[in-house]
Amino acid sequence: MPASVFVDNIWNDFAHSYDEMIPQLPCYQRQLAKIVRDTRERPYVIDAGCGTGLVGLPLVQRGQRVVGFDNNAAMLRLAARRQEREPDAVRARWTLLPGDVSAFPKEVEGGADAVVMNNVLFYVRDPEAVLREAWTHLKPGGVLCMTSNKRPRPDLEKVLTNSIQEWRQEGRWDARLQNAVEHHRTCAQRLTTDPNEMVTFLDTDAAVRLLEKVGFSEALVADGDDYYGENFYVCMRK
Repeated sequence: MPASVFVDNIWNDFAHSYDEMIPQLPCYQRQLAKIVRDTRERPYVIDAGCGTGLVGLPLVQRGQRVVGFDNNAAMLRLAARRQEREPDAVRARWTLLPGDVSAFPKEVEGGADAVVMNNVLFYVRDPEAVLREAWTHLKPGGVLCMTSNKRPRPDLEKVLTNSIQEWRQEGRWDARLQNAVEHHRTCAQRLTTDPNEMVTFLDTDAAVRLLEKVGFSEALVADGDDYYGENFYVCMRK
């Protein structure tokens, strides 16, 4: 896949604070735990819109093969750095590619046991086409694990306020996190107020209905309580 797939957008600036702060968010860790749980014992996983590799890392560390791709160069570079820090055996199970979820890179094999789309769908203008790509690349019985915002203009301040409260309770609200939050807040405000940045929103039921239309057969999990009620999580079987 040629590097021309890369897009120039807010994530060029957002990538570093995102990568520093998001793993620290208790609400993100709870959402990630669902993906890790629902991809267990699924040997081959496609991480579509892999960002900085936060989802792929725990999967390859426990022995799964992961092919991740993203269309932002800054995010993908951070994923590559995360990959480089791992032992040879782990790196060998982790492939990172430039690519867009609207048409998976040709190097991405079909027959996947799971496809993950973590906080990707809100950037997609044709969600049905993207979800068909996921369906096509899954083997029968494979699952799609998908998270995204439920409504336009998600409540960033609610997420940050609740997160700061949890950090304080845990004794982790230090200067490093405070600096990361301020940069993150500036970037995220741009992200959530620019109509060209976040374009697709589905509530939990609408996400399930769209996946059923695409051809997915069974919702294994469908809830809307992540990120303090701002995100849905759906895991559906092909």
